[in-house]
Amino acid sequence: MRAIHRRESGFSLIEMLVVLTLVSILAGIATLTLGDSSSRAYVTTMQSDLRNLQTAQEAYIEQTFAETGTATYASNVSDLKLTLSNGVQIRMRGNATGWAARATHQRVPGARCALYRGSARPFLPATDEGKIACD
Repeated sequence: MRAIHRRESGFSLIEMLVVLTLVSILAGIATLTLGDSSSRAYVTTMQSDLRNLQTAQEAYIEQTFAETGTATYASNVSDLKLTLSNGVQIRMRGNATGWAARATHQRVPGARCALYRGSARPFLPATDEGKIACD
């Protein structure tokens, strides 16, 4: 009598486990890569808002000098009528001879960027006047 061999269609358990392992490794790599690029994008957004703040401060000092004859920097973001990007918060201080600002983003806890001009005490991590520093 002749044995009848039935060919089973489909994948074996080992083949399925190998495929699932490879897919999970690739998903992990993609998650790490995308997570890093999104935090870099948020830092870039903070830097952009600080540059906009710097431009607004220069316009503000020109305006106050034209109106009052005394040049003074703004000490609040609200004085500058500046629209910040979503999620960005800026803390600042200013006086007649300088200003300092630090930006944070709600999506990147612990990251901060800072910039200062003139005699104002800088926020960390800023160490060089006029240069944005981030940590």
